[in-house]
Amino acid sequence: MKKILQNIIKLIRIKSLNLSFSNSKRLFRNSLVLMIITVLFSTNLMAQTNYSEYLPSGLSDYSTKRDTTNSVTLNQVEKNYWLPAVEVVGLNFGVWATHRYLTKESWSAISWESIKNNFKNGFEWDADGYLINQFWHPYHGSNYYNTARSNGLSFWESAPYAFGGSLMWEYFMENESPSYNDIVNTPVTGIILGEISFRVSDLIIDESTSGFERVIREFSSTLIDPMKGFNRLIRGDMWKSGVKSEKHNFGAIISLGAHNVFFSNKMNDSKSYVTLRADLNYGDQFAVNEHDNPFDFFTLHTEVNFTKGDNIVGIFASGAVWDGKLELFEKSKNIIGIYKEVDIHINTIYKLSATSITGQIINTIPLSSSVSLQNHAGLSAILMGGTNSQYAIEYGKDYNIGPGASAKLGFNFNFKDLGEFYSNYKRYWIHTLSGADSEQFVGLLNIGLNYQLADKTFLGLDYLLYERYGEYKNYPDTQDANSALRFYVKQAI
Repeated sequence: MKKILQNIIKLIRIKSLNLSFSNSKRLFRNSLVLMIITVLFSTNLMAQTNYSEYLPSGLSDYSTKRDTTNSVTLNQVEKNYWLPAVEVVGLNFGVWATHRYLTKESWSAISWESIKNNFKNGFEWDADGYLINQFWHPYHGSNYYNTARSNGLSFWESAPYAFGGSLMWEYFMENESPSYNDIVNTPVTGIILGEISFRVSDLIIDESTSGFERVIREFSSTLIDPMKGFNRLIRGDMWKSGVKSEKHNFGAIISLGAHNVFFSNKMNDSKSYVTLRADLNYGDQFAVNEHDNPFDFFTLHTEVNFTKGDNIVGIFASGAVWDGKLELFEKSKNIIGIYKEVDIHINTIYKLSATSITGQIINTIPLSSSVSLQNHAGLSAILMGGTNSQYAIEYGKDYNIGPGASAKLGFNFNFKDLGEFYSNYKRYWIHTLSGADSEQFVGLLNIGLNYQLADKTFLGLDYLLYERYGEYKNYPDTQDANSALRFYVKQAI
């Protein structure tokens, strides 16, 4: 331990940051901004990137043309099955102790009696807030998963640790009954976020570097994947000298602009936001023969739109679990695949989240030497979804939650050296199992143009429509819609 501390002192000689946040929403917003900045940093330092093939994920839009010669090679460590189990237990006790002895949360006052009651009473739906259930629980699950992933275990070998950590927490670490929604959101969504954060953090690490650059790389990687950082620390990997990292096959796009929302589609009731978005495309979408493991190809879209007194934040992620080529039309490229997806969208007017298993077909057709068309269609089983409801407060909640389904369609016309025209639509159905008894229908539409200013620079204009319909059993039905215009400049890195 003394040697580790000495090496930490050698490695990091910078002042710690004292961050204070007035509420959890601000923490979420700043965490998202930090992730965007870190992805930016990693792409600048790690790889020569080009455009990648267009793939929809939620409402993300990006068109790229990729050099597929670079392979994805993850930093490998020797497999260890026992250490991650110890770390999962330690992580749970650490979080529990913080709430028990520092913040003194009532639910943390556990005893042998509370544990017995948890096993006796079984699972219920909890009344935790939207942000806790839909973001912080999955984040906790991603750390369970990455205790194993950062100890050399594969995707499938790491998944049981996420489920085991969640079960331990539900039965042993709270005096409240185990939660149906937590046992889905924590491990299932956590695995998606965990695998993506594991791979993104790996893009940043370069053991051939030293000095300030090495410090920044290790620090940034640890922010993205804390458990990988912890395990690199205890193994001494943070300061060991290694070979130069290979170039990774990924591309990133950053967008900055203005986002104007028209509430209830009224021109005289609007609000303007600054919009910052980051899109990461990992792997080659059409090189399905190279997709040996889940998430060898994935897309991640993050965004934050902010103005005084209001913020809009979103995460849309989609990773290939299995995919293959499909013969449809002459001279076309066709893919059929199974994807794990998570959509999270939050603002002060509406909230939406969905963790899904998606079947999807993607088709690219060259229409001429300078024009190509890409289409996609997908159907999803929503394992757990949620959307806010004005009636849910009657049940001690701020949103309705339950399983459901979704479908999406989209197309993209790409004009060589000119730009693109695209449209995406995704429709969600969520059957309420906890909250105000209802069927929730949510639609997200965007239509946009991108005009090419330079080789990797585009000027973009989007029209967005959000519509929601609630069909209630014991309350009047609800229906509302917001629209938005977004003007931005996007840069491929």
